[in-house]
Amino acid sequence: MSEAKEKITDTELEVMQVLWETEAPMTLAQIKAALSGRNGDTIKTLLRRLCQKGAVAQEKREVYYYRPLVGKEELGSYRIKKLIDRLYAGSAKALTATLVRTEQLKQHDLEELQEMFSGLWEEEK
Repeated sequence: MSEAKEKITDTELEVMQVLWETEAPMTLAQIKAALSGRNGDTIKTLLRRLCQKGAVAQEKREVYYYRPLVGKEELGSYRIKKLIDRLYAGSAKALTATLVRTEQLKQHDLEELQEMFSGLWEEEK
């Protein structure tokens, strides 16, 4: 399914975000309402493309219902890995250094990360 993850565009990602926010499959009308600023035909096209890519499933009931086949965490992890590979030669440390240098990570974020890492290291012992 990595092919689907690689090909999801930023515009399609908006539709995915709506689908991830709900637990149940959604109709086109519900998705349109959630993305009220968009043209309905555009949303229908985006859903068709997402179905073709294997990122969304379509189920016919009284109307079509859509649900995500790719999880938010799964797509996020994939995209972050690709970003690290492309921009930082595979170095997560270099990405983190950039986040700290550009103040994207605040002091409280660093403290939370430190606690998380400490907990991981204690579990390994």
